[in-house]
Amino acid sequence: MLIPLEILIAGTGLATGLIGSYVGLKNRVLLAEVRKEAAELETRMVTRISNIYIHAGECRLHEEQVMEALGKLVEEVHGLAQRDPHQEPERETPPDR
Repeated sequence: MLIPLEILIAGTGLATGLIGSYVGLKNRVLLAEVRKEAAELETRMVTRISNIYIHAGECRLHEEQVMEALGKLVEEVHGLAQRDPHQEPERETPPDR
């Protein structure tokens, strides 16, 4: 039993259309996944760069505080060095509680 040519052509066209639709949908899904992964990667990169700048700012602030504390210590040491060695040392009174 032979299949008429019109049915064979219509069946081939239908199969080709279905396969084309399937491939097109698969491409859309893959493209959506790639876009999602690219967005996640971009978010991770921006977060990492932001954290680097935040840590750098914290380090600068800490360095400034350390330098300020060292400056106060240097002033105190210079003050003690310039004082008469025979003079009795000044004592700070403890705070009232």
